[in-house]
Amino acid sequence: MLPKVILLNKFVESGVIAVLRRIPEEQVEQVAKSLIEGGITALEVTVDSPGAFTVINKLSAKWREQAIIGAGTVIDSESARLAVQSGAEFIISPSLHQGVIQTTLRYGKIAVPGVMTPTEMITAIEWGADLVKIFPANGLGLQYIKDIKAPFPYIPVIPTGGVSLGNIASFVREGVATVRIEEHLIDRYAIESVDYTKITHKAKQYVTVVQEARQGGIPKYELLNRQIELYRSR
Repeated sequence: MLPKVILLNKFVESGVIAVLRRIPEEQVEQVAKSLIEGGITALEVTVDSPGAFTVINKLSAKWREQAIIGAGTVIDSESARLAVQSGAEFIISPSLHQGVIQTTLRYGKIAVPGVMTPTEMITAIEWGADLVKIFPANGLGLQYIKDIKAPFPYIPVIPTGGVSLGNIASFVREGVATVRIEEHLIDRYAIESVDYTKITHKAKQYVTVVQEARQGGIPKYELLNRQIELYRSR
């Protein structure tokens, strides 16, 4: 099992978490391959997808060296446990559940609950969450991220919902750890037409914009890199 600090670094490395929700099982491996070829290092399989745990197991076994695979839309401890047993390295929830966080941490994986209010944010961290998912980001907006980072600059946040190529740089410059993208990244028409190069191209666009936006400050992943250097020098 990889040390937690290395998992965290891989999780935020590209700055993009690609969400695989209800992708046809016969195509999901190729979609994952296309995203990884585009530079994305974190893939989330939502547990409401057909055969989700089987998909997590297959992707984890095949792409373990290139990316980390996790589970999303997890709202109960049993689903978290099954996801981890299937190979998930991170668990993301749409809402805040102490049992899910505890189960995830028990197995040494990354816990990311969904939160909206300052109280939920600090509660999540007190319960041991590694990062928090701000949901829905499209409703709360960029200004909310700015406002929330003022009292809680030490809490790594992941905006979700409404993040696109047009605004992702603004979110990154506000110091978010990474972003979670679904419909704006994985083109359903590309899947239907089996045009996987389009998915790779879009992934490269997102990763490039994130990396360029990160040049303006010291993002969380650089701090994680320093921790990894200390770990490897032991």
